[in-house]
Amino acid sequence: MSRPLTLKSLGIPRSIWARLFISVALLEVFAIVCIQGYVIKRTVDIYKNGVESQWGFGVLTGSTKMSITQESFIVYDVIFIVAQLFLLMLCWEAVAHKNTIQIIAATLFNVMCLIYSLIQYTTFYIRPSSSAGIFQKDNDMRILQITTMVVYSLCTVAFAMLTWELYQLFGWKTYKKLGANLALRRAYKWHQILLTLLKLDIFFFISYSVQLATLVLRVSDPETWVQIGVVIPGSVVFLVLSFWALKVEKRRVMIVVIICLGLSPAYFIYKLVRMNVGIDKNNDPYLDSRKYLTFFIVVTLALILVTVYVSIRCYRNFGIGLKEAIADYDARKAQLKANIALMNSGNADQATTENRNYEYTEVNERFVLE
Repeated sequence: MSRPLTLKSLGIPRSIWARLFISVALLEVFAIVCIQGYVIKRTVDIYKNGVESQWGFGVLTGSTKMSITQESFIVYDVIFIVAQLFLLMLCWEAVAHKNTIQIIAATLFNVMCLIYSLIQYTTFYIRPSSSAGIFQKDNDMRILQITTMVVYSLCTVAFAMLTWELYQLFGWKTYKKLGANLALRRAYKWHQILLTLLKLDIFFFISYSVQLATLVLRVSDPETWVQIGVVIPGSVVFLVLSFWALKVEKRRVMIVVIICLGLSPAYFIYKLVRMNVGIDKNNDPYLDSRKYLTFFIVVTLALILVTVYVSIRCYRNFGIGLKEAIADYDARKAQLKANIALMNSGNADQATTENRNYEYTEVNERFVLE
């Protein structure tokens, strides 16, 4: 007989602060997805009489080689939606694992979403580009953009308050599972920071690459298909390899990861310069996407630099026993869960024989190795 789906079965603690944190994330996802879904509909309606662009829809100008396309705006809206789903994943995973570092990262990610919404509003109404000018007289679109910023602002304040409460609740227990060894606890802190950074790296680099490939590069340009077919999947594989190297403490692989990450800022600096220097104003491929791409390049560049530094710290901690300590704790926790399941099913005698080294704290719903 299958167990009913509950918050506890999903790993959400009974703490009111933890459940409020998840509730705010869910409400924000619902609000932003609904708003951006309607924004996409409005955009399609405005462009419905346009001439098809290179990707199958949009408007082509007759005087220049540039395309003013509705996919430019739809891609931005889709990024909002994907960002919300990514944020929900970050929040759920952080709360389920009592990970205060990722809770803080989720709050900062929400701040970056707020900044992105401000950039979008600026592009539409404060300093509109030639193509965004079509929305100037659309009051519904203006209200939707303002509502998006308000939702992000309110949720950012709520996340910040709840992050403090959750830090107070989970903070001192985060590394308790590794015992009193201060070196292991510090190493585990850097381990968790790097895991969180790699998740953010994946999101921001893929988002940047998708925007570059669909909004700037041309279908006839080989670089477009290299970006879509090689760079994006290759980057995902590389970052997944980074996760694996960190988990199993593969020194040689981690060295390759650090070197590649260390060299990648050169590419982003090159793209940043290329977007802003020597551009023909009459044929500017970055006209509508420059602000968005600049935002993603700057954030990605900052994340990569921090990731390189943290990766070096983690590399220096290889071999001190962190991998074994985490594996041992995970194995014991899994056994304890199995024991509790046996006790709940009526096989208490079988369960208690293997449950001597553990304590289950019902109040905090956390497994603590004694």
